[in-house]
Amino acid sequence: RPVSIRVLQFSSQAASAAAAASAAPGSHSPVLADAVTELLVGACQGTRRPGSRILLLDATFGAGGHTRRLLRGASEASTPITVYANDRDPAAYRLAGQLSESLPPGSDSASVVPLLGKFSQLAEHAELTGVEGIDGALFDLGLCSAQLDEARRGFALSADGPLDMRMGGPAEADSPTAADLVNGLETGDLAALFRAYGEEPMARRLARAVVERRSGPRGPLRTTKQLADCLADAVGSARRKDSLGRSAHPATRVFQALRIAVNNEFIELLSGLQLARQLLKPGAPCLVLSFHSLEDRLVKRVFANRSLDDLCCPAAWADAFKRQRSPQSLHAEPPPPPPPPQPQLWQLMRFDSNRGEDYLMAGPAEVAENPRARSARLRVGLKL
Repeated sequence: RPVSIRVLQFSSQAASAAAAASAAPGSHSPVLADAVTELLVGACQGTRRPGSRILLLDATFGAGGHTRRLLRGASEASTPITVYANDRDPAAYRLAGQLSESLPPGSDSASVVPLLGKFSQLAEHAELTGVEGIDGALFDLGLCSAQLDEARRGFALSADGPLDMRMGGPAEADSPTAADLVNGLETGDLAALFRAYGEEPMARRLARAVVERRSGPRGPLRTTKQLADCLADAVGSARRKDSLGRSAHPATRVFQALRIAVNNEFIELLSGLQLARQLLKPGAPCLVLSFHSLEDRLVKRVFANRSLDDLCCPAAWADAFKRQRSPQSLHAEPPPPPPPPQPQLWQLMRFDSNRGEDYLMAGPAEVAENPRARSARLRVGLKL
């Protein structure tokens, strides 16, 4: 049965102050930093041996906001802590190295161990070999501000840059870029991609527009502006809204779909959760911050030990690009026989036993301070 707990209610002033203090200069504020710290540091106080060190995995270091907040929380509790700070982006890895070097040398109280790699490569890190159970893990999904702010990364609609979108940039030379996909996939494959990973209602029309544009006299689509303009022209005067009712650019869902496909995000997430579970102590929490419904749906299914067969997400789009499998397989009918029972690997944490809520969202004060927090959902799975 799902665990029911009460997370401390933080004042709006404390939440804003904590978020500001946790953010590195020029970076975004970490989302739900107080709740994350309470769950990963505060919850350990009653279960750990006096003087023992807390071992945590920040699987998505990014700009380091959550790791800094965890270090501060452990310091305030006079608790030794080691954070294994992982990211697939070399720029984030360098930031983790700088943070590690900034800590007092030989410190017995706090340390940061930088790791470079995808979620699926967690088991390959020598630094984690022999670690006898970590006390908690955090996955903060999506993009950080630094990635959006750099036009050359190709993630942002607001700045013109090459259609890249690889989280690891040029270091991931074997991964297709967004340009490879929009210029290489046929209309049906593009439409399936836009529909499955962007939940785009006009997927077929937009896919046709992309193919017509790249086949015309102007040639292939190479930049974010070229793609955004192409999609905006295809939509015409129709107004678009996001899931929160705000005005949205017509290309928003397509950009999301391409980013997910380029980085194989859902397969990576499934691998990461599986490997994190192997590292966690029994009963330890795994926290996942998601920012759109596809991510959240997948995480909830995993933590609730439910089948993933009917979700349109576990597909290797690099293989689809190489024509080794068809995106149409995403929509295949499930086999007639009932699936075998799902193994009980996780216990989904509930935060309010009266209302049965199994996720946390940022309050009005944090959203006002950090608009990125508006769509975030925090779910927690406890290792069984």
